[in-house]
Amino acid sequence: MVGMLLLAKIGWRNLWRSPRGTLLTASALGLGLALLLVSLGLLDGGHAQMIDNAVRLGPGHVVVQAHGYQQTDSQDLLLSASAVSATEAFLQTETMRRVVRGLSPRLLASGLLSSAANADGVRIMGVIPKDERSVSLIPQRMVEGTYLGNDQQSGIVIGTELARRLAITIGARVVLMTQALQPSNAAASNASGGEMQSTLLRVNGIFRTGVQAIDAHVIQLPLPAAQTLLRVPDRVTLVAVLLEQERDSPIVARKLREKLAGFPVEILSWRQSMPTLARLFRLDDAFNYIMNAVVLSVVGLGILNTVLMRVLERRYEFGLFSALGLRPAQLAIMVIVESLTLTAISLTLGLVLGLSIEHYFATYGLDLRWFFASSLPAALVFDPIIYSRLSLTRIAWSVGIVFLTATVISIYPALRAARTKLPTALRVF
Repeated sequence: MVGMLLLAKIGWRNLWRSPRGTLLTASALGLGLALLLVSLGLLDGGHAQMIDNAVRLGPGHVVVQAHGYQQTDSQDLLLSASAVSATEAFLQTETMRRVVRGLSPRLLASGLLSSAANADGVRIMGVIPKDERSVSLIPQRMVEGTYLGNDQQSGIVIGTELARRLAITIGARVVLMTQALQPSNAAASNASGGEMQSTLLRVNGIFRTGVQAIDAHVIQLPLPAAQTLLRVPDRVTLVAVLLEQERDSPIVARKLREKLAGFPVEILSWRQSMPTLARLFRLDDAFNYIMNAVVLSVVGLGILNTVLMRVLERRYEFGLFSALGLRPAQLAIMVIVESLTLTAISLTLGLVLGLSIEHYFATYGLDLRWFFASSLPAALVFDPIIYSRLSLTRIAWSVGIVFLTATVISIYPALRAARTKLPTALRVF
């Protein structure tokens, strides 16, 4: 033990024989750790924001819909009133209320919206206003007028791009034309199925989400009005469920499948209902990990070069230690102790720098508008400011990776020091 402490003391003193080189090497590795922490924090924060926006502009963290709807997207595949009631009853139990933020039944269909100036194809979304406010972002993105009222029967809200195309403003009257649905359940079908239906509506509000597909095509109207127009009373297309935590979506989906096993429904988590978005996140994760590996590799090779040069420059010193009786293993241990001490200094610098930058981005965010002369591409992001979100697990993982990298790097210089040949090392030219 005394011998190990002595080797550690010698290693510590050797580091500060060249303070400038030690600090430069420690700063390089610390900068690598800082970059790793910042990139992971922004990656996790950006993904969390994008998931939250996507599920609130889409079908929620969990969606309950008729069996086969995900594959066919058929408007005639509808949920029965009993399936919706069973879903709502289960999600309102004491256990589920702790993880569920809100749920919203929706009736979806395609139609034609006409004004005095123009007409355009739209995606009809019948909703219950008070339920939709707890699930969707659209009620929060109103730029003109107001959102649907709970007591309204004939109001409508549309996107800014659709309002521009139809040349309409708040209070304008529009005609919505669509085809009555024919539910796949023969017992629920009626003689009016397939007939063209139309109704006169007044524009209550105009929203802007920043997503072209939504602002140009989606309209919302009260669910009773949509059911009357489509001739499907007490029927909806899906129930969107928003959770408090995204990580609970697989568990809630599994429990819903068990509860609704007797109904012809499919329950999907957001990764299943939006597979393209899930694949995009996996690709982004992989690219980020590759870039971090490249950065750490470059930094590691630079440190390996520095440590190895210091070992080669001290060949006479190692020869002298060998002459005094130090075994090759002890020489290797001394070099490894120096490297690990240097690593500890690097980790300290990296944590201080990385967590400081991460705290700034977590508090004020990274404004992507700095990097764009004009507005951001609407298809890529929903919010121009990304807030960092770095967990303790990520920090521990990052520190472990950097520590392991530095440890592996120290092995080769330590072996070179252990193989010092005594007669050659003491030769003075």
